[in-house]
Amino acid sequence: MLKHLVLIYLLTAFVQSRTVETRHEGEVMLPEHLLIGAAVSAFQTEGWWNKGGKSESMVDHVLHTGRLGSLGYKNANDSDNAADSYHRYKEDIAIAARLKLQVYRFSFSWSRILPDGDASNPNMEGVAFYHNFIDEMIKQNLTPVGTVYHFDHPQILEDQFRGWQSREMINKFRDYARFVFKEYGSKVKRWMTINEPNVMCTYFGTLLTTAGLVQPEDYDNFKCMHHITLAHAKAYRAFQEEKLEGSVGVNTWLVVAKPNTTSVEDSYATEAFNQLHIGTMLHPVVFGDYPDMVKTLKGKLLPEFTPEEKELLKGSTDFISLNVYAEVNVAYKDPSTPPEPQPFSGDANIVEKTIIGADFISFRFIDSNGKRSEDYPYSQIVPDAMRSALLWTWQRYKLPLLISENGICLTKGTDEQLRYAFYSAFLRAIVSTINDFKVNVIGYCVWSLIDNFEWSNGYSLKYGIAAVDYENGSLNRSLKYSTDFWMSLAEKRSVPFVEIPTSEPTSEPTSEPTSPSASSHFSANKLVFVLFVALHVLVFQIWN
Repeated sequence: MLKHLVLIYLLTAFVQSRTVETRHEGEVMLPEHLLIGAAVSAFQTEGWWNKGGKSESMVDHVLHTGRLGSLGYKNANDSDNAADSYHRYKEDIAIAARLKLQVYRFSFSWSRILPDGDASNPNMEGVAFYHNFIDEMIKQNLTPVGTVYHFDHPQILEDQFRGWQSREMINKFRDYARFVFKEYGSKVKRWMTINEPNVMCTYFGTLLTTAGLVQPEDYDNFKCMHHITLAHAKAYRAFQEEKLEGSVGVNTWLVVAKPNTTSVEDSYATEAFNQLHIGTMLHPVVFGDYPDMVKTLKGKLLPEFTPEEKELLKGSTDFISLNVYAEVNVAYKDPSTPPEPQPFSGDANIVEKTIIGADFISFRFIDSNGKRSEDYPYSQIVPDAMRSALLWTWQRYKLPLLISENGICLTKGTDEQLRYAFYSAFLRAIVSTINDFKVNVIGYCVWSLIDNFEWSNGYSLKYGIAAVDYENGSLNRSLKYSTDFWMSLAEKRSVPFVEIPTSEPTSEPTSEPTSPSASSHFSANKLVFVLFVALHVLVFQIWN
């Protein structure tokens, strides 16, 4: 076992330290198999929140309390209409088709399909809506990729047994997923079960406790993750039992970490961060149990899987779906010293909650200059985040990878060329990683197709390829930038290089990904890093 770990850490250190010469000019060819698309979610775009047979979801309910001002929510009803995609989905799909995208990732609303959470009592108007939605995608030559659940379970399940805090939720989700698979499985061939469990269990737990719907001492992140992991596995087995054609994957938000220095301590803290943040979800569905490091660090706080559950979990995903936006820098901190103040932003607080149990971890986000920053890089271009995310996940799990979300949010009036410089850089990072390390990446979806409801930021942050007129209330759609970028991707299968606009304060990344033909080198000081990281495995064995 120790030899295996040493080899893994040696390889990790090698690929994370490998430097690549930068080549800005020219175009980079996409692999033939790499599908390009865009994503949306039901709650953030559909609207029609209490009509068409839909019941109140947990998210509807907590936002409608109006008690989330301390978290930045200004209007309790901001999400009620969203982009009205319930009525205007054909316009959205037409935009994706015009841009010649190949994939349309969307989610089903649990509370629209099963308003009371009971699979024996579906809302046929909601069922028909998603049939029409999917049929329109297929008509426009788009491949539908379905997410079964994206944060919006029926509120009645909270009222009955407190949702994901209860084991009852496991079979409720299995039954819901089975219904969706059977109903739409002839049209949808690629599925994700649950969007971002690590966000579901941290951020939405914070919403519930802040709104006073749950007492903080009664909310357990670990229990939530435990139940979601088992619910995913049961849904996966349900898909197999129905003998449906297609594949089912697990999804997670991935903010991968890099060590602050080449010290053994920083390298140890970095791997602990990654295992706590994402290994907690991915490891069980591949290998059948939590990573040993996670079990050691969380101890009795972490529920245990039974032998039967371990068998259920093992191999319960066909691919891994990653939502990638940023990366963090991690340093080791003496746990006996006073706690350091963590970054203030909401995203940092979510990250902090995923690594509870390791008070020796000091993390900061990485900005476009490669520096430690307290600010989440919403509008910065940090393509190494993609390279690191793919490599870390591929090296450990060796399953096909789908980038299900990746994007940059800008405020109205910002030069939209910055958005396309972001796409260019991140796609180049994907291509170079595929070519350099033979990573199997099967698709890439931009977040998002249209501007949508972005939680506490409402409609002020714009992730969309297409604009939605929220300001004047028309909700009319319009493209923000030239279609040349997407046309080149579709027709030439190449990624154009897009300059970062000089008017923007964001500077160019210090190690921007390059074309796959660029040469690489491995420097002596990086070799030292390899040796230090290998040693930290031994340190971990001694400490434990």
